[in-house]
Amino acid sequence: MNIQKALAEFITFGEQRDEAISVIVSGSADSNKTHYTLSTAVLIDVLKRCLSNEIDLDDLELWANVIESRDDIDCSEHDGVIYALSNSEQMGELNHEKLAQILKLIAK
Repeated sequence: MNIQKALAEFITFGEQRDEAISVIVSGSADSNKTHYTLSTAVLIDVLKRCLSNEIDLDDLELWANVIESRDDIDCSEHDGVIYALSNSEQMGELNHEKLAQILKLIAK
């Protein structure tokens, strides 16, 4: 699995997510090249899956932390959302009510 496929699997919570994490951890973030761009559709899907308890809130926070920390993932369109999801110390504890509000704002 190459880094692009690994990032796509990780970001979409795909079936090969565990293998993707191994690839991501073993490689370095190439700051000169974007390997994945976080789309609105993927972000909405992940948030909906979290609201339906398919994805755990802790996993969502870790997911956002990874996205925020990698230079090879373009999340510029959703910087504020990723920041809110990954910084519970500043934004308050993540819960389903906050996720529903974020989803409502994004889905407009």
